[in-house]
Amino acid sequence: MASSHSADEANVKVCVLTGGSGTIGYAIARALKASSTPSPSWHIILLGRRPPPPSLTDVNGKPPAELPYDTFLKADLTDEPSVNSTLDSHFESLRNTPLDRLDLLINCAGCSLGNEPIADVSADTFRKVMEINLVVPFILSKWAMLKMANPSGGRIINIGSVAAESPRLHAVPYTTSKYALTGLTRCFSIEGKFLMQTTKSAEAGNGMVAVCQINPGNTRSNILSAEEVARREKTEGFLEPDDIGRYVALVASLPNEANVLESIVAPTRMPFVGRG
Repeated sequence: MASSHSADEANVKVCVLTGGSGTIGYAIARALKASSTPSPSWHIILLGRRPPPPSLTDVNGKPPAELPYDTFLKADLTDEPSVNSTLDSHFESLRNTPLDRLDLLINCAGCSLGNEPIADVSADTFRKVMEINLVVPFILSKWAMLKMANPSGGRIINIGSVAAESPRLHAVPYTTSKYALTGLTRCFSIEGKFLMQTTKSAEAGNGMVAVCQINPGNTRSNILSAEEVARREKTEGFLEPDDIGRYVALVASLPNEANVLESIVAPTRMPFVGRG
């Protein structure tokens, strides 16, 4: 499914975004498109199980005039061969065009399961959260680094969580996955500095890939229950998804020679520092 955005392909940058069917991912797509004024223009490819639902895309109950993405590719993100085949086939169809490039990967797909006393959390639930929140970014980042192995390089932005800095009670699988994502981000950041060596590609030249992690605090999204939203609203506050989207677009606008390795974007009232 494609939007009606027309762009000067000579000035286009290409982004692959996972998690676009969620509130934060969709807000990121909107913000990237809004930042395309006038150049460079972002060509956005959503990758995942399903496109954004009408509850996200519709405006006043009606489909929008244009969507904030250009292409949707269906793939099981946990299946490395499926991801590689889907992306390779797509870019092969664009060979020798200005769209046969990758400037930005945003790993936003995620899940939050097992938010209950540890006595009730199964190993299967723990594994599922780790697979989606950690293995999927590994699969996508590995593919992206190989695609970015050229003198222009690229950027990878992982969407983590403030949970990677400060755990909550009854959130063992989710928190553990986000702490692990920080480790993955730091490792890939080092790999990206030595792109020719890490990709085993002479075509990388002096290119580099800037890898960073953005950790949102409380953000209105479809992964929180209504009860949890009401509880946090009283004392902590919430960011809007568009707040995260605008910040991601800002980081994406940096040259690859500049990196914001790790950052927290949180509601001003949210408890994090100065407790007690």
